[in-house]
Amino acid sequence: MNLFRVPRVFERFQLLVFTGHMSPVDRHVTLSLATRDDAIFAVSYADWRTKRINKLLELYGVDWFAGKRVLELGSGLSDIGAFFADLGAEVVCLEGRQETVTFARLKHRDVPRLTIAQCDLEGDFSQYGRFDLIIHFGLLYHIREVDAHMARCFDLADEVVLESVVCDSTDPERILYVPEPAQVAEQSLHGVGSRPSPFYVERLAAERGFAADRHFTADLNHKNMYIYDWPHRNDESHGDWRKRRFWRFHRGAAESSMSEPRAIEAAA
Repeated sequence: MNLFRVPRVFERFQLLVFTGHMSPVDRHVTLSLATRDDAIFAVSYADWRTKRINKLLELYGVDWFAGKRVLELGSGLSDIGAFFADLGAEVVCLEGRQETVTFARLKHRDVPRLTIAQCDLEGDFSQYGRFDLIIHFGLLYHIREVDAHMARCFDLADEVVLESVVCDSTDPERILYVPEPAQVAEQSLHGVGSRPSPFYVERLAAERGFAADRHFTADLNHKNMYIYDWPHRNDESHGDWRKRRFWRFHRGAAESSMSEPRAIEAAA
């Protein structure tokens, strides 16, 4: 059956039937999710969130989260934070845009141990205290002041799981700056994003005493859109959103990996 040929009047009838028994808030949330496909409402985000949650469960297990304090930065609809709050963690989700925060709070209003707040993550967020884990997905490349931002993260937790677009460079000093449309819900609040090299990110971690575990693996890939297991060509490209890396940073003896580009190539 070709759903695109279904008359609009029937689509409307279906929505009314399927949502008619819901509370007004649940109906609003459901209809918003069903009718929007822009930015963070795109279907690709659902696949992405599922794979990221699976990776966190692989790294920490199910039972680890109970009683832990978790901070999710750039949380979007806060689905990931809500998942771990449901597992027993005390979770704070910080998101830059108030419209997104409002929708996320409506969507997850019945999830216990979950706080969702608006915060410009280019600035200070230390007022929320220390955490056992920071979840940092899809945010870093929308931040201009990468060094200051990551310093705040490493000061607030001993575990940071980070995913980001990066540029294809093995230079630990290389970072590119790119314009981003501030009016788009998933882009930089201030109109400028960054594309650091993977070794730039690892250098910042090492300088703060964090070791890096690389997870540049195909299980995180989404079709040919977002790729984690790509080999370095050292051409400073980033493929718009395509070239990404995923790390677990943990406080301890930070091994120097900045001079080992072959390690990334081997993992790809």
